[in-house]
Amino acid sequence: MAPKRKPGDNGTAEEFADPEEESKGSSADFAKPVYLVAKREDEQSSYSVFKVDADAVAGGDEPPRARTVAGMPSTKRGMSFVAAHSRHGSWIVGVGGWRGARTIIFDPSTLKTYQGSPLLSPKHEPVLISHRGGVYAISRCPKVVGRLDFDLWFEYLNFNKGIPSKECGLRTYWDELPPPPFFPSFLNPFEFRNPPEISVTSYVAMGCHILISPQQELMVGTYAFHVVKKTWEKVQDKNLPFIGQAVPLGGSLFAACSVSKNGGPSVFNIKVSLSTTVGAASTSSLTIQSSRLWHQRAGFHSHSSGLLERAGSVLSG
Repeated sequence: MAPKRKPGDNGTAEEFADPEEESKGSSADFAKPVYLVAKREDEQSSYSVFKVDADAVAGGDEPPRARTVAGMPSTKRGMSFVAAHSRHGSWIVGVGGWRGARTIIFDPSTLKTYQGSPLLSPKHEPVLISHRGGVYAISRCPKVVGRLDFDLWFEYLNFNKGIPSKECGLRTYWDELPPPPFFPSFLNPFEFRNPPEISVTSYVAMGCHILISPQQELMVGTYAFHVVKKTWEKVQDKNLPFIGQAVPLGGSLFAACSVSKNGGPSVFNIKVSLSTTVGAASTSSLTIQSSRLWHQRAGFHSHSSGLLERAGSVLSG
């Protein structure tokens, strides 16, 4: 499986590949076009879609060059972008904005843009997670006053039946989901006057779970959302040891930037397991092992053998 990366305001990208396809680690697996979303300066649309062709992605003497393939009309500043996959196709999905709750769906195979159902609650640059044929939107910085990033902090849009747009004959709405337990859902009067500043900074989707943590200064631990049961559970007392989204490499291996003092890219072996106690309900626990990567002239190297080619492909630009 070619690595997937989240597109956003900073020009990061997501490759479109079959999420169920087995990764073999060869350079041919990564010879797929990369689509990027970047801000525009004109008033016609806030963002445009760029493409880096497959031969440039696979490697060569010339540096990769991105070319504009389409504008994204009706997009607004403050949106986030992610690639959604299902058996019906792959799309770039833009969600949120400064003054709205927009959902924009771009089909790279037809270069058409569709209007999706608006969010139930407006969100500015929400955290978007593409997982199992759907898109999850979480308020990046939940608020207790105002209209933007107010209550209804966690939502889900299903792509498993096709493009969720009335233009495609499929009117699908966002579903409300329970917020993470560390969000300001229940505050006493004093806490309401001085609400905590929360920012979702670390997250990863794996199996039946979505794991998230807030900023490292707010040490509340790691929480797991079960996408089938739709419940939250604390799986670790420490926050996740990386910043941003952990990108899947295959199996239980993920690449992300470490929160350690020296930082830098690392490979994380992440596993969620069930622990059963006699006479008590089953609980989940999280184990994470990391191997740091560093960059030399020959490319990325790792303390763990067998990760060189795949990790380098994910983390190289």
